[in-house]
Amino acid sequence: MKEHRVQQFDISRYSFLTTPKQALENYLELGYHLEPHVFSDGECEQLIKASYELDDAKKQIFRPCMMPHRQHDIYKLAMKNPLLVTTVSTMVGGQAVGLQSELFYCKPGTRGFSLHQDNFYVEAAYGVFASTWIALTDTYFEKGGLIIYPKSHKEGALPVRKLNLERDSAQDPNANNEETVVPPAYSSYNVAVPKGAALFIHGHLVHGSNPNQTDEWRHVLLNTYIKSGEKFRAGHYAKREEVALV
Repeated sequence: MKEHRVQQFDISRYSFLTTPKQALENYLELGYHLEPHVFSDGECEQLIKASYELDDAKKQIFRPCMMPHRQHDIYKLAMKNPLLVTTVSTMVGGQAVGLQSELFYCKPGTRGFSLHQDNFYVEAAYGVFASTWIALTDTYFEKGGLIIYPKSHKEGALPVRKLNLERDSAQDPNANNEETVVPPAYSSYNVAVPKGAALFIHGHLVHGSNPNQTDEWRHVLLNTYIKSGEKFRAGHYAKREEVALV
């Protein structure tokens, strides 16, 4: 098997299943948490199979699908995954509700997502919003893997600079409009996320993704959550609205 060029570090010392107190402390300090085995291989395969039943995919259009949970119940069920909901509720300090889902196909050659903070789009209060980036296939540096800046969430909202890049038809239309300006004190890391694992991302953690340089598709399901009752920006493209999870 090919050895992948990734910088990996101990982000799985703690689990919200076995050591929740330490896992939460680690998340609040670093701004992210990797929880393995959130979805089984079979569940991942079912989510991938369902992705080809979505409206655009039927037309052979494989840009990211915004809000697939509005088209197929399997994605609403995935958003309600008990481990995801319990973990995010702990992270945001109260009962979480769903806010957004997005299915990424990331076919070979797809450009990466520019550096950003998810809360740039949502405009929620600090600490009450979080994302779950669920790898439906193994992801790593060459296969569109994530780039993260540990502890950068502590800066709060950071400035952005506009980009002058042509759109990639296989990428989210907002992926390369601008990028977050990261203070020089923070270092970037490429993180591998195995199939079925979820990377929990603080709303203010700076992150992005690499281009997919392989000949394989990189399927990822993104779910975002917010503490119930908190204000957020619906957005013209996403049209976010609360999704009850209990």
